[in-house]
Amino acid sequence: MTLIPRAKANSRRSAGLLLFVGAVGLLVSTAGIVRAAVTWGTSEPASFASGVQNAAPDTIFYSVSCESAGNCAAAGMLYNAAGRYVAFTQTSTGGVWGTASPASFASGVQYTQENSYFNSVSCGSAGNCTAVGQFRNAAGGYEAFTQTSTGGVWGTAEPASFASGVQHANRYAVFNSVSCGSVGNCTAAGNFRNAAGHNEAFTQTSTGGVWGTAVPASFASGVQNATPDASFYSVSCESVGNCTAAGFFRNASGGNEAFTQSSTGGVWGTAVPASFASGVQNANRYAVFNSVSCESAGNCTAAGRFRNAAGGYEAFTQTSTGGVWGTAVPASFASGVQDAIPEAIFYSVSCGSVGNCTAAGRFKNAAGGYEAFTQTSTGGVWGTAEPASFATGIQNATPSAIFSSVSCGSAGNCTAAGRFSNAAGNSEAFTQTLTGGVWGTPEPASFASGVQDASPDAYFTSVSCGSAGNCTAAGQFWNATGGYEAFTQTATSPVAPTTTVAPSTTVAPTTTVAPSTTVVPMTTVAPSSLPATGSDGPVNVLIGMSLLLCGFGLRVWRRRSI
Repeated sequence: MTLIPRAKANSRRSAGLLLFVGAVGLLVSTAGIVRAAVTWGTSEPASFASGVQNAAPDTIFYSVSCESAGNCAAAGMLYNAAGRYVAFTQTSTGGVWGTASPASFASGVQYTQENSYFNSVSCGSAGNCTAVGQFRNAAGGYEAFTQTSTGGVWGTAEPASFASGVQHANRYAVFNSVSCGSVGNCTAAGNFRNAAGHNEAFTQTSTGGVWGTAVPASFASGVQNATPDASFYSVSCESVGNCTAAGFFRNASGGNEAFTQSSTGGVWGTAVPASFASGVQNANRYAVFNSVSCESAGNCTAAGRFRNAAGGYEAFTQTSTGGVWGTAVPASFASGVQDAIPEAIFYSVSCGSVGNCTAAGRFKNAAGGYEAFTQTSTGGVWGTAEPASFATGIQNATPSAIFSSVSCGSAGNCTAAGRFSNAAGNSEAFTQTLTGGVWGTPEPASFASGVQDASPDAYFTSVSCGSAGNCTAAGQFWNATGGYEAFTQTATSPVAPTTTVAPSTTVAPTTTVAPSTTVVPMTTVAPSSLPATGSDGPVNVLIGMSLLLCGFGLRVWRRRSI
C-alpha cells in the first residue's frame, strides 16, 4: 500500500507527525544539575477485536497526540476483514492502550464499499480528542470528516459542512490536520474541490463541540490564480479561536507559494504568502509549508521547503511574533555538508516555548545520500542544521533517512522520529531525542522477539510528547508473517527535564484575543505535519541531559510535497 507521511507538528495539542522512541536514558547528577532518566518501552502493535482486521493486515497510524504523559490517541487506517480500508483510532489511558476503534458513520452516509482514513488527531485533554481525514460518500465522492471522543467514548463521524453552491457536484475534500485549543474547541484544515472544479484550501472550526460551516481560505485581490490550486497541510491552535493554518497556493503567475492564514478570536484574516529576501527565491516560484506550531497566540513558526535562485531545493522556516510574520530563513548547514545542488525539506516543526523551536526533515549530503536532520532556534535565533548521528555500523553505507515528525515537551527537550536504511539496506523506524539542548544518538525501534520480519520495514509517521521525556511515536511495521501493522512506542521519564534557555529575543506582545465563547493512492493530499508538542512557558532553569535513542521507518508518502 502507498503510505502518506503525516505530519504532522504543530502546537502542543496537535497531532504529531512521527515519532518513535526506544532507548535507555541515564540519571546523573553533576554540580546540582539533575539529569532525567528516559526509558523507551517495547513497540506495541495496534490491538483489534476479533474479526475486525484482515487476515493479511495492512494497517497504519498516521498521527498521534498526547495531552499528558500516558494519555494519547493515535489515528490512521486499517484493512478490515471485508478487504476495505477504514479509518480507526486507538486510545491509551494512564499508559495502557485500549482496543482499536473503527470510525462509525450514520446509516447511508458511506459508500457501500467503505473507504476512509484519518490523517490527524488532536486531544484537548485526556480522553477528549478529535480525528480528521477523508471518506467515500454514498454517491462515490470523497468528503472530509471529523470524529470526536468525549470522556474516552468516540461519537459518530461528521462530514464537513459547506455553504450551498461552494463545493463541486462531484465531491472531493480532505482534512489533513486538526488542532484543539481546548476540549470541544478545535480547527481542522485541508482542501476541497470548488464549484468550478479547482482546489481551494479551507478550515472548519468547532466551538463548544459544535462544528461550524467550512471557510475557504481568503486571499487579497490578484494574489491567487484565476484557477486556484491550494491546500492547508497543517494547523495549530494555542488557545480557543487563535489558530494558524499553513500550506501552499498557486499565485497569479502560476507559481506555487507557501502561505499562512490566522484566526484571532475566531475570525480568520487574509492569507499571507511567505516572504523571502530579494534574490533568494527562484523566478519560477515553488514553496510550501508542511507544518506550523504556535506556542501562544500570534507567536508561531512554519516550516517547509522552497526553490532557490539556482534551482535547488532548500528547507526553510518563517516565524510570526505578535502576529507579524518575519522574513523566511533558509536552513543553514556547515560547509561541505550539503550537496552542491541542495535538496532539503522540513516536514515538521514544534515549539516548546516562544522562540524555542525545532524543525525536522531530510537533506541530500555531499556524497549524494539522504540524511535526517534537525535545526533548533533558541531565543528566536536559529542554529546550524544537525544531521542525525548514528552509532557506527547502524546506518547503510549509502544513507537514506528522514525525520517525518518532531515534538517538543519543553524548550530544548524534543523527540524526532522517522525511518532510516540499516546496514543491510532494510528500513527501520527510529527516534532521536534532544535533552537539555543536546541531541542523543538515534536508536531503532525495539520489538519483542519474533514480532517483526527478519528483514524489517518500519517507520514512524508521527510523535507527540505530553511532557518533556514522556513521548509516544506511531507508525507502521512489517510483521513476521508478511503483513503491515500499525504500532506505537512510548518513552517515559520520572523527572521531566528542563533546560537553560537563552533569554528570548524581544517578543512583541501577543495579539489581542477576543474572549473565547462559552465554554491522500486514494487521490488525496495527505497532511503535513502535524505534530503535537507540549510545553508551557519559557524555561530558564538548569537541566540535565539524557540520551534518547529512537528508530525510523517509512515507505512512500502520498502527500504533502507538491
